[in-house]
Amino acid sequence: MKVFLTILTLTINLNSFATEWLTYYVYFETEYSQGTWTRTDILEQSKYKYLTVEAYEDLFGSEEAQLINKLLSRLKEKKPDLYNWTYNLNVQSDTVVITTKEQVKNIETIKNEITATLTFNNFKAVTFNFGDNSETLTINDLTVPYFDLISKQTIPTTDRTKIQEPMNQNQTVVPTKTKNPLTTWLIISIIFNFGLVGLLMIRKSKK
Repeated sequence: MKVFLTILTLTINLNSFATEWLTYYVYFETEYSQGTWTRTDILEQSKYKYLTVEAYEDLFGSEEAQLINKLLSRLKEKKPDLYNWTYNLNVQSDTVVITTKEQVKNIETIKNEITATLTFNNFKAVTFNFGDNSETLTINDLTVPYFDLISKQTIPTTDRTKIQEPMNQNQTVVPTKTKNPLTTWLIISIIFNFGLVGLLMIRKSKK
């Protein structure tokens, strides 16, 4: 029983350290709708297509592949027909390598969406090994405009829907770490450990 309780508390500790809530961003291509946005003239070059962004929040472990697969699965949720292909994933330092032997439709759109999504979530580049072709892209290689991600505290009231040209973007937005609810379990496990040690010491002193 003592061994079981010790293993249980150690497991709770490990889980508390290995998981955390993360806010991340997914970029997907859409078409411009008439509105009051500024600088819409830059959309003429992209035939009024641009990359918009949505924020999500999920619980992740410490492996980078888990985050990458989640980002790609979010894109597939948005466009299931476009991402109906399988891939192999590899991470080399700060570059994500995606390999597939399948025929991929709308390659330019896919490359734009994946490159923007991964680079805005703290990766430097994406290598696409599609069939016999290999290409490494960064945020500067996007072929359509995209929305800037700006801190809520610094967003001017007249500039919240501003579209920026790809070549003007220099800042990478790091996924935001939010409060981990498993911290409570960590505190509970520490208290439990102290209680268990105290109980063992009391029993030993009685002998």
